[in-house]
Amino acid sequence: MWEIAEWNDFPIRLELSGKAQLKRLLAEIPLASFNREQISPRGDAGHLVFEPRVTEAEATALRTAGYLFTRLADQEKEFRRAMEKAWAEQGLKSGDDLKRDSAGYYPTHAQIGTIFAQMEIDYPGICRTFSWGKSILGRELWGLVISADPLNTTAEPEVRLSSTMHGDETPGMVMLVKFAEYLTGNYGVTGFEDVTNLVDNYEIHIMPLHNPDGYVAGSRSNDNDVDLNRNFPAPAGTQPVQELENVHFMNYANGQQFVISQNGHTGALVVNYPWDYQYVLSPDDAALIQLSLEYSTYNLPMYNGSFPQGITNGADWYVVYGTLQDWSYFVTGCIDVTVELNNVKNPPASQLDGLWDDNRESLMHFVKAARYGINGIVSDASTGLPLDAEVTVVGNAIPVVTDPGHGDYYKLLATGTYDLVFEADGYVGQTVTGVSTVWGTPTVLDVALNADVSDVPDLATARIMLTASPNPFNPRTRLALTNHRAGYVTLDVFDLGGRKVRRLLDGHLEAGQTLAYWEGLTDRGEMASAGIYFAQMSSGDQRATVKLVLVK
Repeated sequence: MWEIAEWNDFPIRLELSGKAQLKRLLAEIPLASFNREQISPRGDAGHLVFEPRVTEAEATALRTAGYLFTRLADQEKEFRRAMEKAWAEQGLKSGDDLKRDSAGYYPTHAQIGTIFAQMEIDYPGICRTFSWGKSILGRELWGLVISADPLNTTAEPEVRLSSTMHGDETPGMVMLVKFAEYLTGNYGVTGFEDVTNLVDNYEIHIMPLHNPDGYVAGSRSNDNDVDLNRNFPAPAGTQPVQELENVHFMNYANGQQFVISQNGHTGALVVNYPWDYQYVLSPDDAALIQLSLEYSTYNLPMYNGSFPQGITNGADWYVVYGTLQDWSYFVTGCIDVTVELNNVKNPPASQLDGLWDDNRESLMHFVKAARYGINGIVSDASTGLPLDAEVTVVGNAIPVVTDPGHGDYYKLLATGTYDLVFEADGYVGQTVTGVSTVWGTPTVLDVALNADVSDVPDLATARIMLTASPNPFNPRTRLALTNHRAGYVTLDVFDLGGRKVRRLLDGHLEAGQTLAYWEGLTDRGEMASAGIYFAQMSSGDQRATVKLVLVK
């Protein structure tokens, strides 16, 4: 069922000179409801509009501190009350009774499950329902796979579309239900060849309601009063308590081979891309910008809104820790973005059809982008069987892995020319140089690896290996270097920006295993900050890299 939401705060508007003033304000008066979506550029260089919700006590503290603000009409409360009224009128409607009228509607949690179940019945060849767990209060976490191959028997890119980790940000949930209806209802229909292409060539996982308990209660947080988008581990250097909904989400994500993904929010109008937790640009910054533009360019209100071209780097907007997109990108290699769909968290249902018109083509083009860059199959040169392999772009610290069942990989890349390294346990690594790609046109590169049958230490094809334990670590980690032939070896630690932090080894090593230790110190003897680093072993033309997480 649903609950009548409680309200003990109200919205206000302040104009601030920049981020420094915002940080001073929050240090002086910590606002319980503060979140990044309340901040938007004013138009003047560096100036901000800040529209938080505050309690009466917080409003008094702001006035006492000399901050001038305007109290705003409480649209969130007004629209939530309208939603609750509509739910009461809908009652236990199901099946055909749930078909949308011209004004649209917000489905209840139970109705989402009913809608998806009916889609599987109506379109069994392209739909498969699933549950990725249950919420704290036992509500099902509904999901739907749409593909001409919903059981994943062939190679195709997997795309994840999720929404409403904040229970009071609900339009994204509706957009994903509508998207599912749009794809299934128009598959194979003349004039909708773009729909048929997506369903035939992509595997789309739709997970519309990440936080059903918060949705039912009208709360941003889950039933433990935790913001789920501040609750993911790594790469911030902290390990927050993982809420049940997030544990289920991570388990599901780790069991797939997602290429790109997005999670829907509201409270702003922009596509936000990693990193959230630090100002250093990610290794895939150029591709992330292009992917974000694939969404914003087809959403004119977003593209022409307060953020240039409707996109922003997360940390440049405001640094936050424990977000889904940082975890997804860092841990799984899936490039995830946060899509803020509307400046109002819960617009009236009468606006949902117009919002769908704004986002339909954006969703289509976003999914299509999963094949942009370089993709292909990695297989055994003798048998032709697919391999569980890792694909690294030289100079890019975030690799991708193949789907071990099919051997397919997908590396999102902006226009350019790249060198790629293909590696699999028990096989001779292969480097392919000078591979060109143009954004919007997939570049296909299949690679066959030869089994490494040599155990002779001095063969030219001998491999080097590098491992780290413990990892994450504090105060030190042990690095085990395996060098199958004697030679000159270096071992360096780099930060995410590619800057060398520490040289640990530099000299001749005999064949065998050598141990080295990094205690988190830089070459200047200073303690490195918590975060992500990469140790790289080099011997001749071979490289071995391991990701390190220093925690405090």
